[in-house]
Amino acid sequence: MIMEKTEQEPSKIENDAPAESAEAPSGLLVDRERPRRRPLVPRSLLAGILGLTAVLALALAVGTWYVSGIGILVPDITGLPEGVARARLAQAGLGVSTVERRFDVQPEGTVLAQNPSEGARLSRGGTVALVVSAGTEEFVMPDVVGQGIKVARAQLEQRGLVVKIEAVDSDQPSDTVLETIPAAGAIVRTSDVVRVRIASDGSASTALLPFALQGTVFVIDPEPPQASDVDPAMEVARRLRSLLEASGARVVITRSVTEADVSLATRAQRAAETTPLVTAAIGLDVVLESPVGLGVLVPGEGTLLPPQVQASDELAVVLVGILAEQERRVSRALLVSDPVAAAASAPTLRVRLGALDSREDVAAFRDPTWSDTIARAVYRALGEQFARP
Repeated sequence: MIMEKTEQEPSKIENDAPAESAEAPSGLLVDRERPRRRPLVPRSLLAGILGLTAVLALALAVGTWYVSGIGILVPDITGLPEGVARARLAQAGLGVSTVERRFDVQPEGTVLAQNPSEGARLSRGGTVALVVSAGTEEFVMPDVVGQGIKVARAQLEQRGLVVKIEAVDSDQPSDTVLETIPAAGAIVRTSDVVRVRIASDGSASTALLPFALQGTVFVIDPEPPQASDVDPAMEVARRLRSLLEASGARVVITRSVTEADVSLATRAQRAAETTPLVTAAIGLDVVLESPVGLGVLVPGEGTLLPPQVQASDELAVVLVGILAEQERRVSRALLVSDPVAAAASAPTLRVRLGALDSREDVAAFRDPTWSDTIARAVYRALGEQFARP
């Protein structure tokens, strides 16, 4: 009887066992090969981000260089309070260099001027110089009579006064101050107009050339005064009438000195009753508010006045030129309608003498010499236009 072996073969058991033991001896680290993980951010994306950052940095540097090269536009800060002006400049990347304070009718602290002006370009951090109002100041008019005009003018302008010079024939040394209006000792205020009369050497005589105006008829229409204790229109009208009548002309004034409230219809009726052969009609007006200064209103296309009234453009050109020799500001405007001019049915223009809300104009209204100057200018224009050869 053959017996079977019950023991397993050692070779088979050894072949089934792992090459290494599943567990290492205690305290030893086993180096195992692990699978590689994919990166969270792909290298291509990271390279793109770095490239884009470099491009943006380069663009920012170029932009900064370009802006610094062309400069910052200086804003307009005139008319603003000083604090607001400083804030505007700071917002633009600019600062303030110097501040000059000057007496002026503008409220204290208002920026009167700037340098550089609006629209100039400055580099970032550049500065702007300001001229700021110090408000108004009342003081006693200084006595400059007898001084030379250069010294006198500098003294008056340093106090904030506006100086207007008038030459007068005199035996005093040339350019010597003969008189000031207002006179020394009067209370004046910053920005007031002071008329300074100086001695002339007589080379430029103010004497008028005589004109032969016999047979001419002129209508003068001085507008009644408006809320004022002065009547500059009548003052000029009276002087103009004397000059015209001395040259042989007939003159009709549409109101008398005592008529301070005569209606426009009444004045037009008086002009119509004069004669059908009026040579020219001259209106003299004072307005309550701006525009200020002298102005010549003349009919033109589109007006409601008849053609014979509109035939005054040449006269207006002559008068504007003459007035400009005496005054700094002479404007020209269109006269749309005028009942007095239509009634006179003759070449017409009106002279705006100034505005009651202008301190400079009111000062002129109270000056008799100013009234003479305007009357002489109108007389000269009429003489050059209508005098017989």
